[in-house]
Amino acid sequence: MKHGLIVAFLTGPLSPENLADEISTEVARFRSTLKKTGEGRVQVTQGPLFVVTRADARRLLEAVADNRLPFDAANYLADCIVMSDNFDFADEAVRDAIFFIEDDTGRFATGDDNWQPSRTETVAALSLLD
Repeated sequence: MKHGLIVAFLTGPLSPENLADEISTEVARFRSTLKKTGEGRVQVTQGPLFVVTRADARRLLEAVADNRLPFDAANYLADCIVMSDNFDFADEAVRDAIFFIEDDTGRFATGDDNWQPSRTETVAALSLLD
């Protein structure tokens, strides 16, 4: 994933819908590999250190809660943020919000490939950013 796409989405110039379009092939390839091998690999292009703020994390969670960004795309984006050395978190609440989206263990625990957190769970995670 391009570092600049992540930053453009988090900071606002790139809409959730356009982000989803931009990364759909990449996300599909990631999900396919994950299903086949049990391991998913993400690659993020180099870029300057970007500190993810509460506003940035809120944008991601709101896009998921409002169904503007498919969960698989949001999950992939969060994986990229977590795995890249070019992103850091402004505070623990931001880190927890990103990890909330990044954590898709429910998908593996339930065996449901379409698993995602409920809107109620996502809104609760959003409230922790207040």
